[in-house]
Amino acid sequence: MTDTIATTEATLCRILAEVLELDVVRPQDGFFEVGGDSVLAVAVVARAREAGLVLGVRDLFDHQTAEELAAVVGEVSGARSDSAASEKSPLLTFADDEFGEFEDAGAGDTEAEWETIT
Repeated sequence: MTDTIATTEATLCRILAEVLELDVVRPQDGFFEVGGDSVLAVAVVARAREAGLVLGVRDLFDHQTAEELAAVVGEVSGARSDSAASEKSPLLTFADDEFGEFEDAGAGDTEAEWETIT
């Protein structure tokens, strides 16, 4: 394990522990197995970005341990480390086939009327 990956892994363990409000998260602990959910995944990604790690929610779903995630972030850090690029990249993305249920619910309707509750 390189020093960069080890440092990234330690940072991710700290972030996961903070977000999940746990004393310790080990590198092999699965995010969802230790209490994570999709809302907390967004918080993890946001905190990781604050720490200089560029990743998306999909990365956390695909690589659920700090150990696996650190290896992925390490591989792509050079390609994504530019701060301007990280500010522009979304926290969450959808593939075309995943967005259909939102469109069916009217989210894709630009003519939707919104009601304000006062």
